[in-house]
Amino acid sequence: MKEGNMKADLEAPLPPAQSDSAIRCRDVCRSYGKLKVLSNLNLTVPQGHIYGLLGPSGCGKTTLLKCIVGTLKISRGHITVLGKPPAFPGHEVPGKMVGYMPQDLALYNEFNISDTLTFFGRIHGLTQKETQARMNFLIDFLHLPQKHSLIRNLSGGQRRRVSLGAALLQNPELLILDEPTVGVDPVLRAKIWQHLVEIVKTGKVSVIITTHYIEEARQANVVGLMRNGHLLAEGPPDAVMKQHSATTLEHAFLQLCETTDQNSIKPTSSPQSGPLDSSQSFEGGREENQPILGVGPPAGEELPRFSANWKVQARHILPRGRNVAALFIKTMLRMRRMPGSLCFQFLLPVIQTSLICLCVGGDPRGIQVAVVNNETSPSAYSHSLLSFLDNSSIYQVPLSHKDAFEGVYNGDYWGVIGFGENFTSYLTKRMMQRHVSKEVIDGGSVHVWLDLTNRQIALMLQKKIHDAFQAFVDNKMGSMSYLVALPIKFEDPIYGSQNTDFTTFVTPGAVLSITFYLAVGLTALSFVLERKEGLLDRCWVAGVSSVETMLAHLFSQLIVISVQISLMLLFILLVFKTPNEGSLLLAIILIVLQGIAGISFGLVISAAIDDEQSANQAALGIFYPNLILSGIIWPVECIPYPLRYLSLALPQTYASESLRCIMYRGWGLSRMMVWRGFAVTLGWNTFFLILATVILKLRT
Repeated sequence: MKEGNMKADLEAPLPPAQSDSAIRCRDVCRSYGKLKVLSNLNLTVPQGHIYGLLGPSGCGKTTLLKCIVGTLKISRGHITVLGKPPAFPGHEVPGKMVGYMPQDLALYNEFNISDTLTFFGRIHGLTQKETQARMNFLIDFLHLPQKHSLIRNLSGGQRRRVSLGAALLQNPELLILDEPTVGVDPVLRAKIWQHLVEIVKTGKVSVIITTHYIEEARQANVVGLMRNGHLLAEGPPDAVMKQHSATTLEHAFLQLCETTDQNSIKPTSSPQSGPLDSSQSFEGGREENQPILGVGPPAGEELPRFSANWKVQARHILPRGRNVAALFIKTMLRMRRMPGSLCFQFLLPVIQTSLICLCVGGDPRGIQVAVVNNETSPSAYSHSLLSFLDNSSIYQVPLSHKDAFEGVYNGDYWGVIGFGENFTSYLTKRMMQRHVSKEVIDGGSVHVWLDLTNRQIALMLQKKIHDAFQAFVDNKMGSMSYLVALPIKFEDPIYGSQNTDFTTFVTPGAVLSITFYLAVGLTALSFVLERKEGLLDRCWVAGVSSVETMLAHLFSQLIVISVQISLMLLFILLVFKTPNEGSLLLAIILIVLQGIAGISFGLVISAAIDDEQSANQAALGIFYPNLILSGIIWPVECIPYPLRYLSLALPQTYASESLRCIMYRGWGLSRMMVWRGFAVTLGWNTFFLILATVILKLRT
């Protein structure tokens, strides 16, 4: 844009060599729901100039910068950056053409200075030689410490200079600095401005800098004064002060605010104020020879139209390998710099799986049971029968009838086993005689009273007493034991073994659940924290897309998941002797797919939620319902039908069933119950990834 199209008649005209505009904003609006943050904003940044964007905190400066670099879409209006709209296919804004220094620095604390600059060099496509040369120059130029100094060990001023160095690394044509001097001592503040003045001397680099320290912006070539989402005035600092007969920029800014409040066009204290008439100056009743410091576009200005062919658009959409590789290396380097956290990630699933195998599904042990035995003879059948009870599970306490029942009522014992004084003779009659009286039947029976408040213990006691009686009968009657046995014979099982316990049922589902939820938690927290620290925004401004970010995280987490799965399988198969009759490869693939589903769901949470507390609540909120409804700790067949339909739609229900069929039945993909688990898991993976991508696109 030529100088004659700039804000007219400024007393400090722009040099002809620098008359083209680096940034043009025309009637830009940006809203968050009903809240207007930018309203009919017009702004021009001349090529090769420092543009100071001034205004109080909350006036919309950072939002405007995000719109300029293309990480936020405007609600209405038009923006061109270095000749094309931001995020236009084939245009490297965001990308290599723009250097961005956010207000919150956005540096990886685990990196050193060399790692930081190398990371951004990879994203910008610099060779190792080019990156090293620029690194050496910037360390000297910005007076940085040694390149192997960790970011976490640097002072605030040193970190700010490293952040500036990352923005300058690729020699960008446009440098955008958001509050670079906030919280910085005056000496460093002066040095930063000195650097900016040196950078723009060639006329090839343009700088836009935001600050609420109004007076320091007098060093800029052009200033724009913002308030409540409006640009009140734009021009060289001296012209702005002279126009208002002010000795300081701050005084001029206050006069502009008072003038706008007094006129009919009022940007009130709320950003929801009506749009400004961009053709009107804020200096009512001005003389014709007065400078105009208005903010409207030149009359009759035509907005350019841009187009890109399908090949350029395709390259713009497809992920770039160098960015994915740079992000992958970044994640792996961060892991290596945090060995404690990495070991915790590897060992946590092993610890959880081991606790489940040790603590869930086994038989209760050390259960105290009161025994009331009215037979006194050492050769009595009651003594022989009690000797067959499993002493590792049941601890027998001989008591009187009164003490035994008092003990159960007081919670000291889980049951009472009682024998009549004629138990041996009556039981012999029951076994030898075809017809006996009711008295003989009752006297020859073992009487058991149980505390059924704990069903698992009660079921165990019933089974142990039944097994003990069967062993007693076999011992006493030998080949004639069938006379008093139930006419039911359980043959060898088709699948599984006679000694299969509940732990065997729980283990496959527990492995899938642990893999899924660890991936959810790590992914959600990782992305939320990176967004909170401004790291994601900085990567996106450097040209990284949301798809590339997700792919890099997926690949890096796959390595973590692979180690976790290997350790879990080693423990459950070799240490806890969990049976596996099928293909171990199929089992591993299914567990990995569940881990990817967890990563994908974590991406959805992190895309939709901004703070870690809410992300944790979302992850924990779906943990227990999914654990209960997915048939992991209790069979799906026990769930009532309205909820069973919901259960079958969850990611782990069919997957758990599939893994059990692979491990315990030896089935392959030809069986529906196996391939159905893979199909449902792949479906959820696809859904979560698409949903996360859509949410990220909508939010940016």
